[in-house]
Amino acid sequence: MFEIHLLDFSLGLGAGFILAGVLVLVVNWVRGLLGKSPVGRLTLENRELKRRLAEKDRHVSRMLEETERLAEKLARGKALETTQGSSTS
Repeated sequence: MFEIHLLDFSLGLGAGFILAGVLVLVVNWVRGLLGKSPVGRLTLENRELKRRLAEKDRHVSRMLEETERLAEKLARGKALETTQGSSTS
């Protein structure tokens, strides 16, 4: 049977952590290079503009709902005034 010794296990684990760290650094370096390209900058700008547009759409929707709620409240108030005014006349 194959037996794993503690030293072999710890060396393998350490090598795995080192390789993972190096891989993370290489990926970040490549992403940094791609981010500096015009296509990368435009992609980032496009993503940011889409996010801001969605945020503004949510804000406009909330304001529209609030306006509709206020208009309904005002209409009910005016309807109540006209019914009270015609019943007192």
